This record gives sequence, C-alpha cells and structure tokens, in this order.
Amino acid sequence: MVKKFYENLKNLKSLAPNEDTNRVFSELVSYCVSNDVDIEYNDLIKKFNDYCSIWEYELEKYTTTEILNNSNPEEELKKFKYYKNYEKLTTFEYTNSMLFTDKIENVLFIWWWPLPLTSIVLFYKYWVKSVIVDINQEAVNLSKKLIKKLWLDKYIKIIQWDAKTYKDVHKYDLCYVASLVFWSNEHKEIIENIKKIDFKLLLTRTSHRTRQLLYKKVDENILKQYFDIQLIVHPKNEVVNSIILSYKK
Repeated sequence: MVKKFYENLKNLKSLAPNEDTNRVFSELVSYCVSNDVDIEYNDLIKKFNDYCSIWEYELEKYTTTEILNNSNPEEELKKFKYYKNYEKLTTFEYTNSMLFTDKIENVLFIWWWPLPLTSIVLFYKYWVKSVIVDINQEAVNLSKKLIKKLWLDKYIKIIQWDAKTYKDVHKYDLCYVASLVFWSNEHKEIIENIKKIDFKLLLTRTSHRTRQLLYKKVDENILKQYFDIQLIVHPKNEVVNSIILSYKK
C-alpha cells in the first residue's frame, strides 16, 4: 500500500491544491492515522516526507491567500479542512505542556509556515500570546497579513530572522521547535542559539509509526545532546503529530 501511495504522489502534476492532489493526500492522511503499524525509516520514507513538506507548504499558502481574500476571514479560517484537527493537536500539546509548568502565557515558535494555526488556536482557546520566527520571506509576509486581517497583531508577532542568530530578551513559558530544524544541516548552530533564549519548556513535534510518512520524525539522539527529554506522547486519534517535551540541560 505504501508503494502504491508513492506512485500516486509521483504521478501528481502539482503539489499545490487541486482535485487530484487533495484526493491523494486525503487518502494518505486517512491511511496513516488508521493503520498504526511500525515502519522503518528508509529512503522511501524520506521521499514521502519531502512530498508532504512541499504539499503542506503549498496548502498553507493557498489557504492563507483564500482567507486574505475573504470578507469574513475568521469564518473562512474555520472552514479550513484541517482546522478541527489543529484544535485537537493544540489542545493535546497545551494540556501535556501544563504538566511541566504553572502557566503558559507566552510562546515562541521557531520555523513556522504561512498559516500559523497553532498560535491562532492558542490565542483563541487559551489567550496565549506568541512570537513566530522564520527566515522564509514569503511565509513571513503572508503570516503577517493574515494576523493583521484577523485583528490578532497585538497578540501574535511575526519576525523574519535567521534562527541561527535570532536574539530575544523576553521570557517564554514554552518554545516550539519544528522537526525540520533537526533535519537541517545547520541544526547544531540553530539549537545552540535557541538555548540562549529564556524559556521554561521545549516542545518538539515529531511522528510515530505509520505517521512518519506524513511528518518527519525527530532524531531523539540529536535532541538528547542539548535537552533533557521529560515526556513523549503519541496520539491514537486522527491527530498526526506526536510531541516531545524537554527541559534545557
């Protein structure tokens, strides 16, 4: 079945949202969350990850543009196919993080994309403020426009900056680091710089078993070099991502 999905992905004319692409990825997501079996990471899984990363970026870019062009942006945002899934994921992350801190009021995100749904949901549900740092100019510009359109720019700040050199004097209750950081050739410089920032708890999204097809799994051996892992949680529902919670060493 995995090879069949790979052939379907290879045959797509585009990874931007369209009828064929939406169908193939919807089927892939359904397969991954309903077939919870062990898979060994290999070159084929890496190719899946690469396809899914591009698809997710294109989907976020398309969705953000649609919201920006709508007269009721909040309503359009909540029509997004995966909005409910993000609500569940964010609640899953927030409630588990609260086991290790007395409050979560300020959050820092390192490497995020055009649709900052987690930070939006965190504010809508828990009144959490956030700062998002990304070097991608297109993602930053779209995110800024979206946050302003939703009247959230007082609570969610988007900054274009290289994570290797980003400096911040504020204190954060939680720091999200995308799994892509740990796959970067510059992960050592990025992580060493992140450790200089004042935050209580690190949250890293990862994946488990079949869901590795959709989302890159963090190399825990790399993470352990810099942080003390406190908790790893794997969802059993339609939420794709597992999470790792860590303290600084």
